[in-house]
Order: sequence, then structure tokens, then C-alpha cells
Amino acid sequence: MVHSLGSRTSGVDGSSEGGRINTINLPGALVLYGVALLQTLQPKNPKSRLGVAPVLVDGVWCLELSYQGDEPQGVPERWHGHRVVLKKIEPPPSA
Repeated sequence: MVHSLGSRTSGVDGSSEGGRINTINLPGALVLYGVALLQTLQPKNPKSRLGVAPVLVDGVWCLELSYQGDEPQGVPERWHGHRVVLKKIEPPPSA
């Protein structure tokens, strides 16, 4: 039995994959790109709480970078070819 290895052009043994990220499931790949984006931004923004998620904006997959606290510095307009959208999240009201 042959299993799909992530692209429609995969060789039978997967040797053509070469460590590429599966882009058939684009939101899943964007999560991986988002982790790398967070790891790049967190040291530069210690007073911000950051999160990332794939979002569909006008039919195009983008990375949504959400933050609490100070607006993060050094956020690129695009990350691995995908637009980065900033979203401020208000902290929950204290009881």
C-alpha cells in the first residue's frame, strides 16, 4: 500500500519530498510558519503576549498575529509569502 507523502508529485518512496512542508493542507502549513514567526518576534517584544493562527481574508490564506499589551515591533508585512495581519486582543475584564 502506498501512502501520500504530502504532494501530488511525490515519488513512491517519498524521496522526492526532501523535507518540504505539506502545502496541500495550507492552514496546517501556516501553523508551522506561524510558530517560526512567533519565535522570531517574542524575544524582541517581551511586553507583548503573542499568538498566531491561519485566517482566510478575502479568499486568501493569511497569518493573523494577535497580541495583548504593546503592539509588537518588527512584524513583517509578509512571512514566507503570506500576508501577516495584526489583531489586538483586549484582556478579559477583572472580576
